[in-house]
Formats: sequence, structure tokens, C-alpha cells
Amino acid sequence: MNGPPVPPLDPRRFVLASALCLMLAGAAAPASAASEATIMAIQEALAAMGYDPGPADGVLGSNTERAIEAFQAEFGHATTGEAGEILLDRINATAAGGAASPERLLAREDLLRSYTRAVQQGLIALGYDPGPIDGAVGPLTRAAVRAFQTDRRLAPTGEISKPLLAAVNDALGR
Repeated sequence: MNGPPVPPLDPRRFVLASALCLMLAGAAAPASAASEATIMAIQEALAAMGYDPGPADGVLGSNTERAIEAFQAEFGHATTGEAGEILLDRINATAAGGAASPERLLAREDLLRSYTRAVQQGLIALGYDPGPIDGAVGPLTRAAVRAFQTDRRLAPTGEISKPLLAAVNDALGR
């Protein structure tokens, strides 16, 4: 080998260097959990938007993680299921803009099935095929809703909503 000789390793320096590396690795790691207050605020905000995070208890359980992932997916964020201040800010900003899934809001009000049945009945009367009148938002209902929305020059979301039912009723002359 070329170069200067390597001095023998001092065990005290090795221990100190190892401890420093472990401390730096721990500092670089993401925080393991959001505070209980932050998680509770996230749960309350998600529930207000129509998601089901479970009880607002400040515990990041599986229901809360699924609600977070659903929110993240619906609004174009990376779906991590992780709670934190950044997520809470995103939820609050989205909610402040009035955004919430119309179907989630109807479900929260226990109205989704009755609205879906009314929309299905109206679509059949208008010549669309939403499948059976069962109150379920299945693929046939979504396709019929999109076709109706397209024909009426509405945004083709395929979602059941109060404005959709109003448009179907208008088309029926009600």
C-alpha cells in the first residue's frame, strides 16, 4: 500500500464515533408519531369532511390511517397514512376551500342510499340504465350518472350528490 501508515485505532474514539453516528441516525429519522392533540384534530377534521376515522380519541388506529389514506388519495397527496402537522394543515386548507366528497357527506348524513335510489329511479325514467334500484352506488349507476352528466353538460363525476338529484328532477320536470 502507498500512503502514510494508519495509526492504531483508539477504542475510546471508536466508541465515541459509534455513539455520534447513532445519534445522527436517530436525528435524521422521521418523528415516530404525531401528538395526541394533532391526531385528535385530524380525526375531527376528517370526520367533518365525511370520512370515518373512528372516534376522535387521539389514537392513530387502523380506522384513522384508512381515513387519512382515503383523504390523501382523493386529493392527490402521497398515500402514507401518516399523521402530523403537515397533514393537518392540508386537511384544514382543503376543508376551508369547501372540498369534501359529496357521497361521503351524504353517507355521513345517512342519506346516500335514499339519494341513490331517487337518482336511480329518475335515471330509469329518463332512459338511462343504472342497474337495479337498490340504493347501491355500483358501476352501472356510476356509468348512468356519468352519461346523464355528460348529456346535460355537467362535470362527469359519476358521484351521487344533492345537485345531481336536483338536476335529475329538473330533467324530469319536477
